[in-house]
Formats: sequence, structure tokens, C-alpha cells
Amino acid sequence: MAREAARIRKRGLVQLCTLTDAWAPEAHAHQLGRRCLEAILSQPDWTVRILTKNASVRDDLDVVEKYRSRALVGLSVTAPPEKGETVGFLEPYASSIQDRMLVMAEAAARGLRTYAMFCPVLPLIADSQADLDRLVQYAVDCRAEEIFAEPVNPRGPGLRLCQEALERNGRHVEADAIKQIRRRANWSHYVAELIGKVQRAIREHSEISKLRLLLYPVGLLPQDRSKIEADDAGVIWLR
Repeated sequence: MAREAARIRKRGLVQLCTLTDAWAPEAHAHQLGRRCLEAILSQPDWTVRILTKNASVRDDLDVVEKYRSRALVGLSVTAPPEKGETVGFLEPYASSIQDRMLVMAEAAARGLRTYAMFCPVLPLIADSQADLDRLVQYAVDCRAEEIFAEPVNPRGPGLRLCQEALERNGRHVEADAIKQIRRRANWSHYVAELIGKVQRAIREHSEISKLRLLLYPVGLLPQDRSKIEADDAGVIWLR
């Protein structure tokens, strides 16, 4: 990574990490996140947007401070803290929601650049208007420059695995909500409703220009797509 950061001449934003969490316990043991940050940011004109679900990134905020104008801190928060136990069944190797939120607050208190990531927003876990209002207010309190959100993607085995994990741990109501959106019509309706709720929360507590709502439209029914297109402020249509 250090060689590539030095070699590439056309420079911009690096998202660290979208596939493998560089601050997961096994990665943090080898200081993977810290080494990646230093390799990229030691070269001029690169900006790094950190994305992690692990509070261990706190140990490397000193590197972010050194390059504070070119680094943004973001800890993915998938529910308000009172839903933390339920989320723990779905994210067993991530830090608690409470710890993630505390690290984000610390980064903001240290004057570092932050952004918020609420992905995915699952039904009955984080998609009520009250839950979204609280999450957006937290982002505002952390001075988030951008606020990302995303409906859960129906592709692949993810929804089935979430349903099974919730069932194994006695969260049958939440498991049934996941089961319902495995049907295309229900998923499409959930997406259209969620986008409206997120937009309302942003408009109430922040600025709609900060919203980055990531949406894969494949699977949307025509009536739900039309509803979203009628007000797609903040929606990023993905392919």
C-alpha cells in the first residue's frame, strides 16, 4: 500500500475499509489500520475516510490528528444503543454500539473530521422514526460532515443469515420482520418507507445536503420507485 500511495499520481479519497475491517481484533493485533493510515497519509493529496465497527480505532486517533485535514473518522452504527444486545447477535465480532458512539464523540471532541454511517438500517431494529431521529441527532452532535444510510440489500444470503441469528437468540419478532422483507414486495415497500423517514429525520435535525442514502434500485416495484423519485433528495442511485 505504501508503494502504491507513492506511485499513483492522480490522488483523491480512499475509503478504509469497505470489505475487511482494519480495526477488527485480529487486524488490530498487527496494527493494520494504523499502518494503512500512515502509508496513505504520509503521501500528499490523499484523503482517507475511515469506516470501522470497532472501537479500537481510538488507539490510532493520534495519526488522524497528525493529518487532521485529510482524514475523516466514521464508526458504523446500525442501531441506537438500547438495541445493542440485538445488534450483537448480528455483529458478534464488532464493538458494542455504545462503544462505537463514544469513540465518534471522542473524535469530534478532539476536533477531528467525522461522518456518520448508518448501514444497514434493519426493520424493527433501527427503522422507526424515533430511532432515526436519535441517530441523526447523534450525528449532528458529532459534527458529521456527511450522513450515510442504506436499506439492507436483499441480494445474497445476508437476510436469511440475519433471520437465523435472531431466531437462535430468541428475537423472534425481529426475525419475522427480516423474514417479511425477503419477499420482493415487502422489501420494496420497506425501502420506500425508510427513505421517507430518513429524509424527515435529516430535515428536522440537520441539512438534507448532508444525506448520502445509498440505494440499489434493482427489486423496487414501480410504485415504490415512483414514490422515491418524487423526492429523492440525498439518494445516491447505485448500479
